[in-house]
Amino acid sequence: MQRREFLQLATPLNVAKHKIGGYYVSEKLDGTRCFWDGGITRGMHTRMVPWASIVDPRTGVNKAKVKPIATGLWSRYGNPIMAPDWWLNTLPACFLDGELTAGRGKFQLTRSICGGDTPDARFDQIRYAVYSAPHPANVFRTGLIKNTNMLCEVLHDECMAFVRQQLEDFEGDFQFCPATCFAQELEFLRRVFEVQTKQCYLLAQELLPADAGKAHIRIAEFLDHVLEQGGEGVVLRDPNAEWIPKRHAGILKWKPYLDAEGTLVGFTSGRETDKGSKHLGKIGALILDYEGKRLELSGLTDAERILGHEAADWATNNPGMDIPHHLIGKGSKHFILGDVITFKYRELSDDGIPKEARYDRKRDVE
Repeated sequence: MQRREFLQLATPLNVAKHKIGGYYVSEKLDGTRCFWDGGITRGMHTRMVPWASIVDPRTGVNKAKVKPIATGLWSRYGNPIMAPDWWLNTLPACFLDGELTAGRGKFQLTRSICGGDTPDARFDQIRYAVYSAPHPANVFRTGLIKNTNMLCEVLHDECMAFVRQQLEDFEGDFQFCPATCFAQELEFLRRVFEVQTKQCYLLAQELLPADAGKAHIRIAEFLDHVLEQGGEGVVLRDPNAEWIPKRHAGILKWKPYLDAEGTLVGFTSGRETDKGSKHLGKIGALILDYEGKRLELSGLTDAERILGHEAADWATNNPGMDIPHHLIGKGSKHFILGDVITFKYRELSDDGIPKEARYDRKRDVE
């Protein structure tokens, strides 16, 4: 069966390769990715939804624990996002793809609010920035979703039959976007969002000049403005590309720093530097397995460096060393061995090691 993802994913921009004249550009938001099914699964048992992530990808058997009731909001990995009813009531009755965010530089807050097992009282700080209205034929393309966070066999006919069944009892007028490309999706969304709410809005899209040189000048200006405002990058969309549940070149992302992931396999102990000894007895760096190579990662906050008492005592007396696993057990106060860690870097060295790599976050498994 053909492989796919649950949602559409962006490809990093290659300036020399990709021709972006006439593309749309928007800010790349740093939040929680979210698909809204128009509310057709709201209140249902999660295990009854054919695209819900109910199988443990490590074992291939049903998860012991899933969020039991669907809300209609789905994470990048097919898990319900537990928003309160008053917030859900503000969303339109159509398929939407976008990002939940509490604002620039507030990823951890967004993750904290959106990742819970029950609706968080702080959801009034969350807005849904919408940038796509995928056609159901694309959302439910037959294929196998298989990654470290989701294992699900999507069958088009089964999913569409489920949708039709849910719409029989749906209260209100449900709309399906008839679009076959992003430009048509945008027209549809502009009609849907003629009146925008505090909770849900259409993310601004700017059409770039058709001339490639002028387009690159403009996106450089656009990126500078986003960075000045505390943002992290831009997204480029081909107006003629259809929404596809996989990573593809119809949607491109551009950030001043690249990012990648590695698996946490250990810690080094902090040591005294010319800035003082505040890291003694704490984590100095994370040790990642990055494509079979060892990568030491800095950039932690003081809170993220905290160790248990026994490991902290050893680290104080052995600065700059790898902390023995028997002293840290499965992990530290903040990290667990085996965590997938996202980091930022400038470029790769000749031997494939990321330069200027710094910790960004633990992977969002929601």
